[in-house]
Amino acid sequence: MKTCVITENYACDPNKVWLYLTKPTLNGWRKDVRDYEESDDGLRVVEHNADGSTTEVKFTRREKPRSLSGSFQKGKVSGTFTIILLGGGDSTSLECTMEVSGLGLFAKPKKLLEERMNMLHASLGV
Repeated sequence: MKTCVITENYACDPNKVWLYLTKPTLNGWRKDVRDYEESDDGLRVVEHNADGSTTEVKFTRREKPRSLSGSFQKGKVSGTFTIILLGGGDSTSLECTMEVSGLGLFAKPKKLLEERMNMLHASLGV
């Protein structure tokens, strides 16, 4: 199990970041997700990725628009995450802690998470 923590800042409302994190196909923001299925209670999401793989996300906490916690499984890679959104109006700080297993000895989960946050910056235009 490998653990990483990152902090990012966005020049937009926390609700916009929340939507990006919870609705992967909204506005075509996430090019890596073709479509997704969400359970009625919103606590389970299956993302169908553009490469043909799937990612299953199970939320244990969804407090809009302030925090998300849960677990994920994508092939042999699994883990847990906690995301905290701070701020309001036109400024948001995101802190994400993630524990990952199944990436192999030389994998860098922090690099993978930073790539996802860079994609978020590009998608939101902030």
